Order: sequence, then C-alpha cells, then structure tokens
Amino acid sequence: MAQEKLLSPKELGDIVGLSTAQVRALMNDGRLEFVEISSKTKMLTMSGWDRFQRRATRVRARESERSGVASGAN
Repeated sequence: MAQEKLLSPKELGDIVGLSTAQVRALMNDGRLEFVEISSKTKMLTMSGWDRFQRRATRVRARESERSGVASGAN
C-alpha cells in the first residue's frame, strides 16, 4: 500500500484555498482529522480533507421537493 503524503496546515491551505489559520481552526474544532507527529507538529492528508468535505457538504432540497410537489406534475 502506497503511503499518502503528509501536508502541513499551510501546504493543505495553499492547495484547497484556505488560510493556515482556517485549516488550524478546523483541526482544533475536531472537524478536520490530522496526524500528530509531536505536540507541536500536526500533519494532514488529502484523503482527510476529502472526508471533511463529504461530511461538511449539505445539499439543499429544491422548493418543489420540500413542499412535496412532484416536478413536472400539472
């Protein structure tokens, strides 16, 4: 099994378009998983980011679905 590359909060932030502070806040909230190398060194993976995105993504139902109206019914 190939080992996944570990990324610093800055590296991950640069890849996904977030600041280092935003990445660290997600880590501190427990929403973004990380590997703790030492008490001061925490690293992340892209698969961890992908899991975060899947958990955090919400799909808003269309108005017709919320009201129970079938689309195309007249």
